[in-house]
Amino acid sequence: MKFSIIMPSFNQKRFIERSIQSVLRQSYNNFELIIVDGASTDGTHEILDKYRHHCSKVLIEPDNGQSDALNKGFSLASGDVFGWLNSDDIYEPGAFQLAAAAFESHKNIKVFFGDWNDIDENDRVIQRRHAFDFSTKHHLYEGFHCNSQAMFWRKPVHRRFGKFDLKLHRTMDYEMILSFGENETDRSFLRTDTVLAGFRQHESQKTRGMDAKVIAEHKYIAEKHSVSHKFSRRGRWLHRLYRLRRFRWYVKRAGLGYALKKIIGSAAAKRFLTVFRA
Repeated sequence: MKFSIIMPSFNQKRFIERSIQSVLRQSYNNFELIIVDGASTDGTHEILDKYRHHCSKVLIEPDNGQSDALNKGFSLASGDVFGWLNSDDIYEPGAFQLAAAAFESHKNIKVFFGDWNDIDENDRVIQRRHAFDFSTKHHLYEGFHCNSQAMFWRKPVHRRFGKFDLKLHRTMDYEMILSFGENETDRSFLRTDTVLAGFRQHESQKTRGMDAKVIAEHKYIAEKHSVSHKFSRRGRWLHRLYRLRRFRWYVKRAGLGYALKKIIGSAAAKRFLTVFRA
């Protein structure tokens, strides 16, 4: 079973070497690493030249954004299982081995995913993020409960998905996972409690909350997938319903304190627990 890992890159000289090393140091060595760099100007090319002989393909040329880079990369993939690692994130040791074993022992599983850590600029763990069993409707109405950097999927899944939408610059991962859920079944997703990846938090990262551009992209995705009611009164009620599901899963995975902290914030959670335990 061969893994194809696609790494889109643009001006990530500070972190890309650690991302590459996290792939090369995997104990499971049947993989190809394809790096697609959008003509970086910060010296990233020096790092890519250093590791070029370890990669199946290094493509350096201007692109139309991350979605375009991903499309270029996945079009070159020849493996049986695909993964996408951004050039500032990392895989945890043993991630490929664990995924390969899961796919080998569960022939009906199409997508394998697990927990991930938020990490800082020096690779220190900020917090652990707990994934929970996949639900397409939950992903649609309430949001992420898995991370594309801590996820692997079979080649036919990606072929059914097709291509990333070039109109999406911030939420292409959200649409990809939504499409996986729509095209496959929830039962074809398998979750592990193990941490598979590190998602880096830093000042220059592109993904930082729900601003106007992100909301606009979500509305575009909803219309494209014929679920515009997501932003209606009914959609808001469904959001609350799946928010409750998230709370229940957080309690199950990490306890009441963690669940309250994630749902209502640290200060409010502390006040609640003080009263609750009195």
